Amino acid sequence: MRGRIRQGLYGLAVLAALFAGAYLSASILGWGCPLQHFTGVPCPGCGLSRALFALLRLDFAAAFRYHPMIYVLPPVALYTLFGKKPLLGSKTRERVLLWGMMALWAAVWLVRLILHDPLVWGT
Repeated sequence: MRGRIRQGLYGLAVLAALFAGAYLSASILGWGCPLQHFTGVPCPGCGLSRALFALLRLDFAAAFRYHPMIYVLPPVALYTLFGKKPLLGSKTRERVLLWGMMALWAAVWLVRLILHDPLVWGT
């Protein structure tokens, strides 16, 4: 049990480091998204920082506009890091759910790319 908690805390530390890196690249270097800066294509997570800040201001509509998956990410990340038992009673159903979430994330990203979403493209 302690190993699972320690592993979850390491995962949270990695997520915090990634978030801090994204924040620093935006504030110090002026890059909104490093991937978009170098390739011209926004990443699947573009808008998550703005969505998180909107959530912290309790502006739920703006958070959804910035990135619709902001409401799905925290519970999935916490369960992935700290969950002990299979989510839906079996590991197979849990894997299907997690792969489904990743497919939904990819679908949201593709729709935003196709629609040339100004929140993603910055235009």
